[in-house]
Amino acid sequence: MEINSQRVIPVIQDHKQFSKFLASDLSVCILMEFHLNFLDDLIHQLHHAGKYGIVHLDLIHGLSNDEYGAQFLCQSIHCDGLISTKPKAVQTARKLHKLSVLRIFLIDSRSLQKGIELASSLQPDFLEILPATTWNAVSLIRKSSEIPLIGGGLIQTKEDIDKCFQQGMCHITSSNLKLCLDYEMGDQS
Repeated sequence: MEINSQRVIPVIQDHKQFSKFLASDLSVCILMEFHLNFLDDLIHQLHHAGKYGIVHLDLIHGLSNDEYGAQFLCQSIHCDGLISTKPKAVQTARKLHKLSVLRIFLIDSRSLQKGIELASSLQPDFLEILPATTWNAVSLIRKSSEIPLIGGGLIQTKEDIDKCFQQGMCHITSSNLKLCLDYEMGDQS
């Protein structure tokens, strides 16, 4: 799965947003806050439309966020990738040749160091840091890891997105679909 052509990735949390995403020119989204019962159909619709769905394992209702939940999403639901804070889930996604994203929360220096160590041992495809507006942490992470960075959380403006990219993040996630569409469709004024 190639996500590099789309730098801002919408986080879809309800069926109304999902319909808008399907009708858009964007090709990659993150699904979260859905009940497990809906995921098979949502992923099927995405694939039918030539789009990709990354599932946030930790934020799916009715599913355990462990390696067994990851196996189910990858093998039965056929998601294109997983995001998780759980090392076993990220390892499972990698083993099953799905896009793997390790999500870390930057609360303090200790959480930053533990996140870097975990990323180094897991080697996910991407490391997502939250909040994305902790721009100074990017240089600290870069000293220890070359894993591509995704920024998520607290992104409110196009300027925030630009600042994240300037600091070295390769992708941004946002639950503001309009902001994602405006940015990706070229209205970067």
